[in-house]
Amino acid sequence: MTILFVLAVLLYGPFITNILTARSSDAAGRGMSLGFAVIQGLVLWIVLASMFAVAILRGAMPSYATAAAIVFLPLSAIAAASAMGLYNDRYGDWLAVVPALLPLLLALYAFWARMVGWHDTLPPVPTTAILGGAIVVLTIMPLVLTTIEYMPNPEREAAQAAERRRWEEDEKKRVAEADAADAARFAKLGPDSHLGDYLEDLPLGAMHHRQALAGARLVKTRTADAVQLLGQDRLGDLSQLWALDIEPSAVCAAYREALQAEAAKITKTRSDYISVAIDLEWQLPNIEWLTGNGCDLSGPLGDAANRVRSVSDSERMAELADRLTALGRRP
Repeated sequence: MTILFVLAVLLYGPFITNILTARSSDAAGRGMSLGFAVIQGLVLWIVLASMFAVAILRGAMPSYATAAAIVFLPLSAIAAASAMGLYNDRYGDWLAVVPALLPLLLALYAFWARMVGWHDTLPPVPTTAILGGAIVVLTIMPLVLTTIEYMPNPEREAAQAAERRRWEEDEKKRVAEADAADAARFAKLGPDSHLGDYLEDLPLGAMHHRQALAGARLVKTRTADAVQLLGQDRLGDLSQLWALDIEPSAVCAAYREALQAEAAKITKTRSDYISVAIDLEWQLPNIEWLTGNGCDLSGPLGDAANRVRSVSDSERMAELADRLTALGRRP
């Protein structure tokens, strides 16, 4: 019983911490905190059930308390979960009291029931009345509130619908403001801009892709800017380099170094080595353009091909490695 009690205390700490921190987090953090709390709570209640089993078999729990425990132990777990949901909804912080106190009261009562020597000092009837009564109240309260929450309530549903409409209107306004700001930013770009200012609009599918591609071709310093960006480890942002009306020989050396640096990232010492390898597919048009215009990329391409093969886990990766090898041998 002592071991189970200590284990319950160790589980209780992170369980209640996740519940209390969930309300102060954003939606993602709240969901993660509550997810951990649910898992920890499930294990905690299994430990509590084990404590009650020991108390019933080896202790001196009153028969009426045993019957009540069989009913209220699983109900208390449901009540704690219900309180967790309501606590993060429209009810106040006071509902955190339910998952905070229920495990403590249950563990204390089971421990008392097992420690028969304590019963002279703490008689069964008053002890059961106090601890058991608190457990019953804390169990029933969130269950009643949850039942009320799911009962038809036209006034509440109308308020919730109005709240959803306000949220949707605010979201539309936010999106419209963001689009307007983006359009204003893009409208300021021109031949005197830096090529880097166009990068977020160049990818296929971007809102201003076609206009950005046309505008980037007119940037006066686009060749020097491309060399600079390649030296800043921006290879992934320059997948459209081939389409920017740049002399291949002017960026060949910078691209070779950038490709070599990118190939070096394909190693199992990194957690993202597969995504780095797959991202090389986006560079194939650039590589074909450069090698087709006399740029020697055999060194980095050979290294990249070998590295891709070493981490290959699919036919797609094997085909990419073969393609890189073939381009590296291109005269």
